[in-house]
Amino acid sequence: MASVADERPIESGQAKLPLLTCIGWGAGTLAVAALFNSVNVLLLRYLVDYVGIGAALAGSLMALSKLYDAVIDPIVGAASDRTRSRHGRRRPFVLAGGVMLAAAALLLFNVPQGLNPTMVLAYVIFGLLFYSTAYAVFSVPYMAMPAEMTADYHERSRLISFRVFAVAVASLVATYVGPTLIARGGGGQGGHSLMSFFVAALAVAGTVFCFRTTRDAPFHYGSEHVRLSFMQKLRMLTDNKPFMLLLVIKLLQLTALAITQAAMPFLFRQVLQFSDTMLGLYFLVFYLSMMLSQQLWVRVGRSWGKRKVYLVATALYAVMYLSWYFLQPGEPFALTLARAVGLGVAAGAVLLFGQSLLPDTMEWDYRRTGLRREGMLSAVYTIVEKLAYAMGAALTGILLGLSGYVKATGGSAAAQPASAISAIYFLASIGPMILLALSCVALKYYDLSEEKLSTPVDPS
Repeated sequence: MASVADERPIESGQAKLPLLTCIGWGAGTLAVAALFNSVNVLLLRYLVDYVGIGAALAGSLMALSKLYDAVIDPIVGAASDRTRSRHGRRRPFVLAGGVMLAAAALLLFNVPQGLNPTMVLAYVIFGLLFYSTAYAVFSVPYMAMPAEMTADYHERSRLISFRVFAVAVASLVATYVGPTLIARGGGGQGGHSLMSFFVAALAVAGTVFCFRTTRDAPFHYGSEHVRLSFMQKLRMLTDNKPFMLLLVIKLLQLTALAITQAAMPFLFRQVLQFSDTMLGLYFLVFYLSMMLSQQLWVRVGRSWGKRKVYLVATALYAVMYLSWYFLQPGEPFALTLARAVGLGVAAGAVLLFGQSLLPDTMEWDYRRTGLRREGMLSAVYTIVEKLAYAMGAALTGILLGLSGYVKATGGSAAAQPASAISAIYFLASIGPMILLALSCVALKYYDLSEEKLSTPVDPS
C-alpha cells in the first residue's frame, strides 16, 4: 500500500513545491528527451545515409512502429493507475523505463554490420519496438505525476518549467553534443556508437536522480481505482472538451516539430552545406534560448494568462519557421544562429504552456468525474505525442523519397535533384507553418481558465 504521505490531498493555493522536488522531477526528462531528440533528429539520416535503408522505407518503419503504441500506452497507464507500492504508483515505472531507454539508445544506433538486408530490417524493427515500449513505461507515468503533485493552477506551470528546462538541456545534448561526438568518432558507425553510449549514460543518471529526489513529493491519489467498461471510459474521455482540444493542438504542433527536426540535418547538409558541427552549434543556440526564456514566460503567463501567451507564441513560432523558406545557399552562419534564437524563445513558450495545460485538463477531469485517471489521460496524450512524431518522420522520409532523394551509404553526401531540394525547403518551412497555424485555430476554442478550474463542479 502507498504511504500515508502519498494519500493526503492537496488543495488549490498550496505552498510552493520544494525546489529540489521540482528539479528532481524535471531532471527525469533527461532520460527520455536525450534519446527522443536523438531519434527524431539523427535516426532517419543514420538509417538512410549510414545503414543504407531507403528514405521512404526508413520513415515508414519509424511510423509503423508507433501503431504498437496504441496498445502498450493504455496498458501502462492503467497499470500505473492501479499500482500501490512503498515507492508510490508512478515512480517504479519511471525507474524501469529509464533503464530501458538507455538500452534502446544502444540498440538503435548500433546496427550490426555485415547483416543481409532482411536481417537489417528485422533488427531495426525490433529496436524501434523496444524503444516504443521503453518510452511508454517511462513517459506515461511520468507525465501523470504533476497532476498528483499539486492542484494549484500556476504551480503546475512552475513545475512544468523545470521539465522544459531539462528538455532543453537534454535536447541540447542530443543535438549539439550528439553531432559533435559523431564527428569526433570519425563520422561513421564509430561516431554513432560513441554518441549512443553517452545518451544511455545520461538516461540512467537522469532516471536515478528523479527517482531519488521525488520520494518525498506530496503525491495525492484521491479515489480508489474504479473499473469501468471501455465505452464508459471513452464517453467520459470525449466529454472532457479541454482535453480533446489539447490533443488536437499537440498533434498539429508536435507533427510540425517532428517534420522540422527530421528535415534539419538534410537542410544543413544539402542546402546550406554546413557540417554536423555547425548543425550542433545551431541546436546549441536554439536550446539555450529555450532554457533562458523559461522564467520570463512563467512570469508573463501569470500576468497575461496561459492561453493568450500560448496563442501569441505559437503564431510567432509559425512565422519563424516560414523564414527558412527564404534562406539561400551560402547564407552567413550568423543569420542561421539568429533564426535559432527566435525559434528557441518561441518554442520555450509553446512547450511550457502546451505541457502545463495537460495537468490542468487532468484536474478538470477529476473535478467532473471524482476519479483519478491521470495514467489513462497521460497514456492517450502520449499516444498522440508518438503519433505526431511518427507522422513527422514518415512524412519527411516519404516526401524525400517521392522527390527523388538519392540515398547514400557511409554518410557520403550525394548530389540531389532540384525536386529533392524543393522538398527539403517545404519540410523546413511551409509544412510546419501550416500545421502551427491550424493549431492556433484549435487553441482559440480552448477555454479552461484558472477561474473555471476554481469553480466547484458536481461530478454526478
